[in-house]
Amino acid sequence: MLYVIYGSDTTKAREKAGMLRDVLQKKKPDASLFTMSAEDVSAERLDELTTGQGLFENKYIVFADRILDNRELNDVVFSKLESMKESPNIFIMLEVKLLKEAQKKLEKHAEKIEVHDATEKPKKESNEIFATADALGRRDKKSLWMLYRKAIDADAVPEEIHGILWWQMKSIALAQTGLSPAETGLNPFVHSKAKGFAQNFTREETDKILSSLVRMYHDAHRGKHDFEIALEKFALDL
Repeated sequence: MLYVIYGSDTTKAREKAGMLRDVLQKKKPDASLFTMSAEDVSAERLDELTTGQGLFENKYIVFADRILDNRELNDVVFSKLESMKESPNIFIMLEVKLLKEAQKKLEKHAEKIEVHDATEKPKKESNEIFATADALGRRDKKSLWMLYRKAIDADAVPEEIHGILWWQMKSIALAQTGLSPAETGLNPFVHSKAKGFAQNFTREETDKILSSLVRMYHDAHRGKHDFEIALEKFALDL
């Protein structure tokens, strides 16, 4: 069974996820509790927790704390959603703001989804954020940097821009495999655009950029560098 709690109001989302975990532990005092993070998520770990049980067939409660932060393993996590859904064990996924593709996949498999978005400062989506993805695909360094600065000046957060850029490169990587839209899981329109952009990168360059984006994300959240500055440097070095 899979429960998903996410949203830009990270404090509220974490509070609700913690409350759900505590309630389930009280209802199932014999269940073993496991916590999994972006640092230790893996296909093997997910397989172990979806199929395993404790002594005397006691169930597991698995608290998956922002495992989608590990962008390199997003596809692995998505491929295990059906197993989580059908598992006798209970999975609680806590995440921050999700891209629409991720939302759709989670909604398809979750028993229940809660969304907790911050409401005190609503703002319109910045067109510059999505335009940065096309500039990256075109490998247009100047436009990418200018659009990035406009998005930041319009109060876009680095995580949001980073997510769009990462998804663009991931789409390009999938298009470079030569597989059909259905086989890659991409929308036909997205696949067509990515296939055109793929001509601007070798597969080695695509893999290198994806790795650098993942490393940038984790280093920023570990305090090794400022996320906004790191993204700007990425744009200028493209």
